[in-house]
Amino acid sequence: MPFDARNLTPLDSAGGFTMWLYTTTDTRAAVLAQGYFASAAGKLMPGHLILLQTSDALSLIPVRSNGAVGNGLVLDATAPPVRITTGAALKILFRLGAATVQTRTVALDPVPAGLYIGRSFTVSARVTGPVATLVFSIVNGSGAVVAGPVSVSALSGSASVTFTAPAPGSGYRVVVRDAGEPLVTQTSTSFVVTEPYVLLTEAGNTMLMQDGGELLI
Repeated sequence: MPFDARNLTPLDSAGGFTMWLYTTTDTRAAVLAQGYFASAAGKLMPGHLILLQTSDALSLIPVRSNGAVGNGLVLDATAPPVRITTGAALKILFRLGAATVQTRTVALDPVPAGLYIGRSFTVSARVTGPVATLVFSIVNGSGAVVAGPVSVSALSGSASVTFTAPAPGSGYRVVVRDAGEPLVTQTSTSFVVTEPYVLLTEAGNTMLMQDGGELLI
């Protein structure tokens, strides 16, 4: 006869494991046939066990994927009625080694303002935790690296690097990351690089342009 869901009973369940009891007048061979438990595949999960009472044997069989079962172990070939008079709790113990939590952070200092092409400027970052080396880069508005990467040792909780401002443009950002843990990273706000200012002077009625220096207003 086909599988009868009324004869499938959970005996004990803990931590995702279930021990089932299934009784039937079918033979053991019929129950082990492929697809017998297919309609119960939603209940019978891989790793579950079924205490199986058939017409010719008492067996303990394991559940595989999609309701399929293994041959298991024949407990008794005379198939006496199953009598369950006591209950037991299934306990699974796990022991994990001691774990140490380490916090790693990177914080960029503000990028200097008023940058023009060819100007040197310094970028600093502060760290906490076991951060040994920082990697600095400059990226453009598309995310492409235009300067760096430059690796700098983090000493006394900080590190700094000097860059030369790239070509005039907007959307530039400084990126810093922990060399030992690339997920620990920070990106600065965007900044602009302009053409260098020039100093204007006056001689009589003529304005003269002098190369070098900055125009201060």
